[in-house]
Amino acid sequence: SPMGPPPSPPYLSNEERGLSQGGAGSAYGGSEGFLWSLQDKHQFLEVRGDGTEIYYSGRDHQVVENDELGPIVRADRPIPRQGQFYFEVSIVDTGENNEIAVGICTRSAPLDQFPGWVPSSFGYHGDDGNIFCESQDATYLPEKSFKSGYPIGVLLDFNARTLTFSRKKKDVQTVELQEHHMNQDFYPCVGISSPGAVVRLTVPISSGGPSPVSPQQGYQPSPYPGNYPPPRQHYQQSPVSEAPPSHGGLLSNCRGNKKALLIGINYFGQRGELRGCINDVNNIKSLVQSRGFSDDPSHMVILTDDQRDPRFQPTRENIIEGMLWLVSEAQPNDSLFFHYSGHGSQKMDQDSDEVDGSDETIVPLDYKSAGDIVDDEMNALLVQQLPRGARLTAIFDSCHSATALDLPFIYDCNGQPKQQKYSRKTAGMDLLQSGLSLKGGNMFDKLSGAKKAYSTLSALANEGKAQDITAQTRSTQADAIMFSGCKDYQTSADTNVSGYGATGAASYAFINAVRTGGNLTFAELLANMRDTLYGKYEQKIQMSTGFPTDMNIPFVF
Repeated sequence: SPMGPPPSPPYLSNEERGLSQGGAGSAYGGSEGFLWSLQDKHQFLEVRGDGTEIYYSGRDHQVVENDELGPIVRADRPIPRQGQFYFEVSIVDTGENNEIAVGICTRSAPLDQFPGWVPSSFGYHGDDGNIFCESQDATYLPEKSFKSGYPIGVLLDFNARTLTFSRKKKDVQTVELQEHHMNQDFYPCVGISSPGAVVRLTVPISSGGPSPVSPQQGYQPSPYPGNYPPPRQHYQQSPVSEAPPSHGGLLSNCRGNKKALLIGINYFGQRGELRGCINDVNNIKSLVQSRGFSDDPSHMVILTDDQRDPRFQPTRENIIEGMLWLVSEAQPNDSLFFHYSGHGSQKMDQDSDEVDGSDETIVPLDYKSAGDIVDDEMNALLVQQLPRGARLTAIFDSCHSATALDLPFIYDCNGQPKQQKYSRKTAGMDLLQSGLSLKGGNMFDKLSGAKKAYSTLSALANEGKAQDITAQTRSTQADAIMFSGCKDYQTSADTNVSGYGATGAASYAFINAVRTGGNLTFAELLANMRDTLYGKYEQKIQMSTGFPTDMNIPFVF
């Protein structure tokens, strides 16, 4: 923990620091201040006022209290590692219980922990008026609490290697930092768990738009209804698009019960035999065990076609039983892990919820007699059964798997939502092949060609309707996230990797990214997985969720 503070220097005004009310001057390396990030924030907090104001409505306050959460918002860019940097906020309203914290933290700090509670994190807490330095216990006890209307300042001095907190323009405490702190990127941050509280950034406010490294997408009123009315706006709001609908989803902290269902099918002796699927299960098992999952039968079920016990063969019946077991008795903050490595296929969509006109399937060991398991079934079994706040992490390493769980919200590797579209390139190839079948060949070819042409044209006409149906019928308040091996029209490679042996490309990419990537966000994990396969395979790994989710938060499971 930090050493004791040096004698507190005389309080410096903004002008003496070379900072003006309108911007950061040289302190931000020529840029003009910062805004609060729309992406790098806890889901319970709202960013308003063009990025200057943070508000907590009281949403899920019982969860905050029970789990002792400290939701935070970080700035949209880090503090430059040079000279002095000062920022100041105004405590517009302390809310119900004054639980507000102002400070600095690194990007790796969890979004549910107040500044000062975790390593490389320092905070001035308004309820007790004390200073917390990388510890759940207060490091300094000035006992100068916050009141509505108070300005709270933070000065990070890279020359003196100190961090000074102030209240009402007077120093409260100076903390001496360690040398290793000076080599880290710190972000201004604010934590709020007091219902009705409002904190507004006053110095230095960005006037030149969002950070190029953390693009903002327009500041919108929160979609989540709270117990408190929004604060009165004293400033001009820029035009924004209509707020998204409330989906009421709740993220899991993944600290509850952990269960895993792992399925690998090599299809021994069958046409289309694979080599790496059982090996994938063994590698995934090792990975999840390193993250706190137990392999005892009450917490992990493995279905592979090299097992003699018929209960653990990956038949259609056993897979469905396994899915029901996985989600049974699930509770908020549980972490459920599903991994499938095997064949994937498609069949014609019957309920118009598929953009490409096809339902995606997985192929059990006994598919010839029992049939495939369709995405609609898997959504009903694995997703719709989950309670709000329970996590399902699903990995599908199979062909045609982008929408294998029919999760409606899909993201790019920057964590931004994107529309699901039927590939025009694929549509063109499908129509070409259909035309060739119609021109020549026997009657069965012509029937097949006509059916495929009809399916392709229907898919192109059905895009918008299918997206709406999926969003309306497949959304969930549970914390469901899926990484799939490829887009719906692509295949997923069964390959060989040095050090891993026979493996599915997507399983390898996930294991490699989690093991070597450090504290990745969801978006960074997706980008890392894609980078692993780039240039070697045509498949493009996909990421989707059951409700609109900030993908620039740390990936935990």
